[in-house]
Amino acid sequence: MEPTHRYLAILVPSASIAEEVVRMRELLYEHIGGFTGRILMPHITLFLADVPEVQGEAIGCGVEMGVRGATPFELSYAGITHFSDQRTIFIDPVEKNAIATVRDPIVEAVSAQLPSPSFVRATLHPHLTIAAGLKPSQFAAAWTLLAPHAFTAKQHVDRVMLLRRPLEAGAVYTAVRSFPFVG
Repeated sequence: MEPTHRYLAILVPSASIAEEVVRMRELLYEHIGGFTGRILMPHITLFLADVPEVQGEAIGCGVEMGVRGATPFELSYAGITHFSDQRTIFIDPVEKNAIATVRDPIVEAVSAQLPSPSFVRATLHPHLTIAAGLKPSQFAAAWTLLAPHAFTAKQHVDRVMLLRRPLEAGAVYTAVRSFPFVG
């Protein structure tokens, strides 16, 4: 079966952090034009999976099983940075080990529910994207606009959100379900 949908398991930033990310995205859009992820809700991706829609229920079951031992934690953000290819600018979460402690059991449980674990792609460098898919000239302008690259914030994390969208151009993610930590 061919994949028809993308499922995305995410951590959702607090309202004030999300508002600041949206503000930065709009500032950049006014000056550099379009870029990937501009209209996507701010988030930290734990994994994505491209699967036939009929496997969506298995993904939800896997996420539910994976969060069973998860406990709420405080997440700090420190600074605006970018990947070495200079195509993505993001806010850097500090407690990457805490994120991995949540992500890894979820990825393991979801992978066990699917016909092939290769359908699940975990994010090994958690980040809160401001702008992605930047061309070199866009990156240079964006990097200057976001100077001095300072951003600090804290939030409480106590759930994972599962999103889904059809694998079609222009498709928008919709929330499937929120999974509170029960550990």
